[in-house]
Amino acid sequence: MNISQLAFQYRPVIFFVSLVLMVFGAVSYFSLPAREDPKIHIREAIVTTSAPGLTANRIESLVTQPLEEAVLSIAGVDEIRSISSDGQSIIYVKAYDRLTKLDQIWDELEEEVHKASSQLPKEAAKPSVNDSFGDVAVITLALTGNDFSLAELDDFAAHSRQQLLTIPGTQKIDIIGRVPQRVFVELSLSQMETLGLSPSVIAKAIASQNTLSPSGRIHIEDTTLAISSSGEFASIQDIRNVLIPIGNDAGSIALGNIADISRGYVDPAPRRAYFNGKPAIVLSMMMQPEQSVLNYARQADKVIADVKQSLPVGVNLDRITWQADQVENAVYGVSANVIQTLAIVLGVVILFLGVKTGLIVGAIVPAVMLTTLAIMYFLDMTLERMSLATLVIALGLLVDNGVVIAENFKRTLAETQDRALALKETGSELALPLLSSSLTTILVFLPLMMAEHPSGEYTRNISLVIAISLTVSWLLAMTVTPTLCYLFLPPPSLSPSDAPRPSLSLFNRIEGYYAVLLKAVLRHRLVFVIVMFALLPAGGYLIKSTPAKFFPDSDRAQVLIYVNLPAGSSSQTTSARITEMMAMIQDKTRYPRLGDLAAYVGFGGPRFVLSLAPLDPAPNVGFIVVNARNKQAVNEAIPRLRESFRQRFDDVETRVSGMFLGPSDPNVIQIQVKGPDKAYLVEQAKKLEHTLEDIPHTIDIWSNWYNPVNRVQVNIEQHLARQAGVTPTDVSESLARFYNGQTLSAFRDNNDVFPILLRVMEPERRNPARLKDVPIWSSGADTPIPLAQVATIDMVSDFSMIHREDLEPTITVEARNLTMSPEDMAPILQPQLDALRAQLAPGHHIEFDGIVKDAKVGRAAIFAGFPLCIALCLLLLVAQFNGYRRPIIILLTIPLVIIGVGIGLTIMKASFSFMVILSLLALAGIIVNNAIVMIERIDIERGLRNTSDRDAIIIACSRRLRPITITTVTTIVGLMPLIISKDVLFYGLSVSIAFGLIVGTILTLVMTPVLYSWLFRIDTSGDESEGENT
Repeated sequence: MNISQLAFQYRPVIFFVSLVLMVFGAVSYFSLPAREDPKIHIREAIVTTSAPGLTANRIESLVTQPLEEAVLSIAGVDEIRSISSDGQSIIYVKAYDRLTKLDQIWDELEEEVHKASSQLPKEAAKPSVNDSFGDVAVITLALTGNDFSLAELDDFAAHSRQQLLTIPGTQKIDIIGRVPQRVFVELSLSQMETLGLSPSVIAKAIASQNTLSPSGRIHIEDTTLAISSSGEFASIQDIRNVLIPIGNDAGSIALGNIADISRGYVDPAPRRAYFNGKPAIVLSMMMQPEQSVLNYARQADKVIADVKQSLPVGVNLDRITWQADQVENAVYGVSANVIQTLAIVLGVVILFLGVKTGLIVGAIVPAVMLTTLAIMYFLDMTLERMSLATLVIALGLLVDNGVVIAENFKRTLAETQDRALALKETGSELALPLLSSSLTTILVFLPLMMAEHPSGEYTRNISLVIAISLTVSWLLAMTVTPTLCYLFLPPPSLSPSDAPRPSLSLFNRIEGYYAVLLKAVLRHRLVFVIVMFALLPAGGYLIKSTPAKFFPDSDRAQVLIYVNLPAGSSSQTTSARITEMMAMIQDKTRYPRLGDLAAYVGFGGPRFVLSLAPLDPAPNVGFIVVNARNKQAVNEAIPRLRESFRQRFDDVETRVSGMFLGPSDPNVIQIQVKGPDKAYLVEQAKKLEHTLEDIPHTIDIWSNWYNPVNRVQVNIEQHLARQAGVTPTDVSESLARFYNGQTLSAFRDNNDVFPILLRVMEPERRNPARLKDVPIWSSGADTPIPLAQVATIDMVSDFSMIHREDLEPTITVEARNLTMSPEDMAPILQPQLDALRAQLAPGHHIEFDGIVKDAKVGRAAIFAGFPLCIALCLLLLVAQFNGYRRPIIILLTIPLVIIGVGIGLTIMKASFSFMVILSLLALAGIIVNNAIVMIERIDIERGLRNTSDRDAIIIACSRRLRPITITTVTTIVGLMPLIISKDVLFYGLSVSIAFGLIVGTILTLVMTPVLYSWLFRIDTSGDESEGENT
């Protein structure tokens, strides 16, 4: 008794289990965690160290290098990138792609950084390690108010955050765009000299009157009373009232009489946030990883509505990004395509097989999909467009199993008029071939699961869903389908409704033409094989000539604008330019289809999508994200924005692009030049920029080292300093006090604590001519001396930013081409880069980075598992057929799909992406499936010994023609919604599968019997001679 007979015997159990799984699958669709894209581990942590006063060169040697050397000792670290800029060191530590448990690595990182911090100069603060670099904000909100200060908005943001934290599933909420407050005590230098005041006297007076020190305790029997004395500043007026001693016997004077005392903000503010042109505080909300974005957003929406009600009139809380919208578009959009495909497939199957047979076969497809969803729930998988789209990819295979079973049952029933015999023969004949074809297809997709690369993580669910759906498809095809056929399909003689169906007569005619064609080809099989394999290079050429884009663009309706001012620009200047840009973008007469926008100065804002890594922070950088009405509006706005920025902001580098998938922008090419000599690197980077400029349609050429900056170099004359009794430390501290201010004490306002800062008046701070007159105070003297007395002043040019990769200075030059992808530009640039390499000084080298490198590594990671998987496929086929010739036939038919894929990509103008690689795997599975069932049928027909081997081949192939054709047609027609809509992610995949099947199936229907006849030495001349049987 085979599996089909066993299933029929226990059909109540089979039907009940199938129904339960389908219902549970339907429920799981709405309860599975929904996401836009699969979860990808961000194997990167950031070590940030501030050291005010140190230049980029000093930061590199004194801070960055010791920390990098400490990080090198950690096992599991793959790459170290660092940025040394004035006053700050940023180190990116990347773990190997094969690692998923990262907590131990980051714990070691913190330990090593802590040990190395003892080697850092005293100016350096304690390094901080951020290992949550990959956290994605599912919701970002902007808090604005025209009539409220930033401090008040900050208070409202803190209050709102407390309420939002009550949303179930919230992981954390960051407040972004805060501007630190200060109390400024500003004096004139001339007034300080007149009164004989020193900074230490003012600092001592303020510190002595602003105290929270305990004043003791009184013990009374069983009670203890704490004694507190007044003295802490409660208001700005208290600071103004502080008495400052003047001279030796001149008494004292209120600080407010000699100084301007005000409460304000850090100037210039290191980081600012804006929403629709207004200063804003941004709330960045992250949820727990196991949560569903859609469910979380629904709960968040209610709480946000309550928060809005609690805010004062005039304070607005607006959405910036709302990931649930993108998830709905992605998941429900693919779901709609799946439903459309199911309807189309059902219609096509009914058209070809008749109503009863079509409904039996068509019913299995949704049953497989719903059961797959149920199993996904049990395996804690997520619902995203890749897992749903896999059901479309597997559609041909899912339909194929049912069609083959139903068609075989129907033919056997027509021949024998015995349902039980048809059930038995169908199960015995097809169980092993269909299981083998399903397993080989699963093995073909296995490299996606094995790939140690982010692209492998992105596509890993495809392997899992393929394995689940094909296994379920085989089980249902071998149990439910033959049972339904037994119950509902009458013998053809009893079914007159099927007789006049046009599709039957059409198929009969097609089978006749196919038999004639097959006889002709078998007589000239050598010529046919030579021609087919001669066409393979043509198919390969067409694929190679197709525009390459390993990671496709995103369908998000958002415009990204990267803003770079010249190095040395202050964040205040950057804010002013970005404010002008926002005003231009908000001009509805010019950009009517652009909506809300958020801008960030000094940094890149929150990470609101996984593929978008935040900008490296710097005062001269900014980032603007603009929401558009749809993707078409994005495509229209990008070239217009580029032109507007070029005309109106010629002093600013702006790079405008759409959203993208993958680890970096797939339209930007990056080239690195590395070596020990920084000045030499800059020269070579300029050559690279000129090389890129020579390629037509290349824009946004940019180097990440920016321009050199001018610095004021104070050269201390040591002998003069010793005579004056001052030290280099005195000089450094006096200059810092003059320009940056000196912290005197702290001011407390409820829960807020911020410094009281002593500094000179703004006109004196802003006047470069006053530098030589800056008073230098020594610890042992009561009167200062001017800086010019102990130092000379020079103007020098220096690096503003130094990038390193694996401890080696590295400059990255990038550019965007409007007509070519980076993968297409790379071969064009290669000869010129080779010429540059030949001229490089020893120890220096040039290499591609960014998307070119990522695509190469990604492809290598995906294909790394292919040898093992192919070996397992061969083992499975050899075991099934107990020989080598049949597996060789099957493998030789697979490359034929390349011809169709090449034609399809060329005609439909699709790009070659990693999704096309997936389509090749799906095609291989379908072709293998077709070849296996054809060879099995040929073996059966030859075993009957009712005719010659040649005729047995023709009869067997004609019998398999209809199910193979139906599978091909249903798959192609089912993909039409994705092709017609030109889905940004699945267009290339759909085109490849459709054209690959059209050409591949036609060729396979001929190539398989030709190779079979050849390898088994069957005479195809028309004589009745026999060939080999094994």
